Amino acid sequence: MQSLACHTCDARVLVAKYSPAHTSIQWSEEARQSCREIAAAAAVDNGSYVMRCEALDRTVDEAVSDGLIRPSHRVDPAIAPLASTEAVTSAR
Repeated sequence: MQSLACHTCDARVLVAKYSPAHTSIQWSEEARQSCREIAAAAAVDNGSYVMRCEALDRTVDEAVSDGLIRPSHRVDPAIAPLASTEAVTSAR
């Protein structure tokens, strides 16, 4: 993940861009407090979870376009298959 500051509020987050439609963002508590869109939503709904910040989305798109954020390839961890004696149960 790469560090990036929002052009609107200067909140610094970690960003990984996997495809045009898939962006992963890690927010620190300091960044959440700096972001105007998250702060406004929290004030209205007493700390509601905001899925995204439009200003940060624009900043990420611009950084990708300018070559500052390079697309990454997501690597999922290897998971060993279940042995034939193990059962998968579903919770209902």
